[in-house]
Amino acid sequence: MDQHINRAFEWIPPSLQPWILVFLILISLTAFTLSAWPKLRLLLKAGKENRTDQPLKRIFTTLSIGFGQTRLLKEPKSGWMHAVIFWGFLILLVRAGEFFFIGLLPNIESHFSATAPLILPYLWVKDGVVFLVTLAVLYALYRRLVIKPNRLTLSTEGLIILDLILIIVASDVLFDAAFLALNPDIEKSGPLAALFAPLVSTLGKDLAGHLHSLAYWAHVSAILYFLTLLPRSKHFHIVTALPNVFLSNLNPGSGLHRIDFEDEEKETFGITEVESFTWKQMLDLHTCTQCGRCDQVCPALATGKPLSPQQLTVDLRDHLNGHSVSDIPLLGGVIKDETLWACTTCGACESACPVMIEYVDKVIDLRRGLVLTEDRYPKELESAFKSLETQSNPWGFPKNSRADWAKALNIPIWDKTHPTEYLYFVGCNGSFDTRGKKISEAVVKALKQAGVSFSILGNGEGCTGDPARRAGNEYLFDMLARQNAETFQQNAVLKVITHCPHCLNSLKNEYPEFGVYLEVIHHSELLETLIAEGKLSLGEKTDANVVVHDSCYLGRHNGIYDAPRKVLAAEVIKVQEVEQSRETGTCCGAGGARFLLEENIGTRMSHHRLDELMVTNPDTIAVSCPYCVLMLEDAVKAKGLEKKVKVRDIGEMIK
Repeated sequence: MDQHINRAFEWIPPSLQPWILVFLILISLTAFTLSAWPKLRLLLKAGKENRTDQPLKRIFTTLSIGFGQTRLLKEPKSGWMHAVIFWGFLILLVRAGEFFFIGLLPNIESHFSATAPLILPYLWVKDGVVFLVTLAVLYALYRRLVIKPNRLTLSTEGLIILDLILIIVASDVLFDAAFLALNPDIEKSGPLAALFAPLVSTLGKDLAGHLHSLAYWAHVSAILYFLTLLPRSKHFHIVTALPNVFLSNLNPGSGLHRIDFEDEEKETFGITEVESFTWKQMLDLHTCTQCGRCDQVCPALATGKPLSPQQLTVDLRDHLNGHSVSDIPLLGGVIKDETLWACTTCGACESACPVMIEYVDKVIDLRRGLVLTEDRYPKELESAFKSLETQSNPWGFPKNSRADWAKALNIPIWDKTHPTEYLYFVGCNGSFDTRGKKISEAVVKALKQAGVSFSILGNGEGCTGDPARRAGNEYLFDMLARQNAETFQQNAVLKVITHCPHCLNSLKNEYPEFGVYLEVIHHSELLETLIAEGKLSLGEKTDANVVVHDSCYLGRHNGIYDAPRKVLAAEVIKVQEVEQSRETGTCCGAGGARFLLEENIGTRMSHHRLDELMVTNPDTIAVSCPYCVLMLEDAVKAKGLEKKVKVRDIGEMIK
């Protein structure tokens, strides 16, 4: 029998040793199961979602974000700390298996005994991992106890977990060092064992033997205790994180789905009870690590609004787990109305989350519950909903005046018998708003200059329904989308140009559920192509100081970042970037139907965003969304900067 095994059990009679370990394992597994089963039971009963499509893409995403920790590494210090602990955890799972192997089967020589052929490389790798994990855990403790970053949730639970990890790695080294001290003739050892073995040898063989046993039982006990804690704490994400990444939304947009309003058995619409979430939404709640990265990038929280994406998730999770008082309603109780209406659905929280939690769909589902079931929403939306229903725009302009902006521009109306290559879908802002019309005119001018074959629907165009859907009025969105879908189908429309990212997102990502499959192109993408092909004749580049603002619905929701920059690069010698750009760009405050609501709490989000952009001292802020233009221009006027900086859509910058 291997000496390595004998020494591990000298406190306990040999015949009882495996049974004691079996008893501890069964107790731990029972505790884990009793805590985890209620969560699993709710997941099994929850609404269905298809999250198994695109398997290769899911595997790549899991390898990159799950195992590669790429999102965490965007913040080098805390990112590397967590990544080292995670990678070390995976490698030390082999070592944990070794400990349980020798405990359960003491009469069988371990494959990792000193006589195994590859034991030396393994011991060196293992000791290297132990050293790095120890440094990472010590830094984590320093960060929690000394630095105390604002976004980090400080808790006793987190300290206990870090202490358990220290016990696991320390007992690992002590186990090997004691074994080496007891068996000085062994030549194969890891560097840490070799370093500490002489110190252990000074204690004498009896005490060294006791330390060897203590190290073994401390190691397995810490692992088993860790197991019992997982389902009762936020560290349950250790179990759910990788599955959550694999099952994440891989498609553009927010992954919203239609409600079946013809289902006669439905008594409520939207989410009014936490148990009504889908299984994936529940899995999200169990996966939150409370790292605070979502809060760090939330424009609502940054400007003093009553919304914390992290706290929203934690409150929903606690309510799901039964930690809240049962008679407190979900809407208006656990989650306050003002929390939901503060969200711009910009998706910054989702882009920052290291475990791919989805927030926007939950906010909109909860808004659906407020609007459709409880008939409760901000008073500003009452007139907007009525205008969308009767005039197909949120401001109440007569729908038969939708094409008035184009009367003097000689733009053809779509004729299905002689269709043009593209349909230019103008959108509500570009059709009715005074400032928005200028953007539409600039786009038309550029398309005509390049010889693009296009036409418009004129008064036959209707609102895509984006503001209704984001405001939770899914019934109204459904009505508007059906009307547009019928128009597209009757007119055999296939290719669409739009300068509004919100229209693009709806038409491209949400209309397929209505049987409409369009090739939707943002004007920045088409302008980029036209410039590259030499169809747009531009003058000499200017030396204007231009800074780029990214639209959330163009960038984060649809991944279009380069096209606007390439258009600008053809016109401007140097395009400035701010720290908060591309994936980390800050919302202007218009999304999520927020452009229809008053912003009475905290700082205006548009002012906050303007302050970020003005760091580059620009004379022009280049934008690719008409709502961003409106919001940032209002901020410029409010701050008295009209003579210093102009806000322009990239279409307006084509000479």
